[in-house]
Amino acid sequence: MAHGRVVTTDAEIDAALEYAKEQSNLPRAISAAYDRALDVIILKIDSGRRLVIPREDLQGLENATEEQIAHIEIFGGLDIAWPQLDLDHYLPALMEGIYGSDQWMQRLQRHAVAA
Repeated sequence: MAHGRVVTTDAEIDAALEYAKEQSNLPRAISAAYDRALDVIILKIDSGRRLVIPREDLQGLENATEEQIAHIEIFGGLDIAWPQLDLDHYLPALMEGIYGSDQWMQRLQRHAVAA
């Protein structure tokens, strides 16, 4: 391969096109906010639905300040980010009730059973 030249196979191009098609069907977040009074994150989805998640359920927000939690950014409608915390959550996972790693989710389940 020559320097500065990128070679892409037909299979790689086909895979990239298929991935893009799959991504285009996913719901997208159009706004995100932190409700301090209720201590929840509210995501408005392009379908008109809202996803409301208790702040303490989201891995990475458990020890954050209100200011850090309130600074939410959305990238591509799929990536929900807290830049001050270097934290990202993937909207499709959040919509499936996946709020962190497998270990985090097991901890949430244990707390739910104990409550």
